[in-house]
Amino acid sequence: MRKSIIINHNSSRKELDEALAKLSKKPKGINLKKYFGKVKFKMDGLEYQKQIRNEWR
Repeated sequence: MRKSIIINHNSSRKELDEALAKLSKKPKGINLKKYFGKVKFKMDGLEYQKQIRNEWR
């Protein structure tokens, strides 16, 4: 998601610093551990990579 700041020539340095501080905050991360092992694939990941890469030869 993109965030933007709208400024004009009347904006003070303090207002700009506050707006930039709000933008630079990192969003909370997603807990991916709850998804680990939930998807079952038909083949091993390494075997799939080898198969796909061999298609280019």
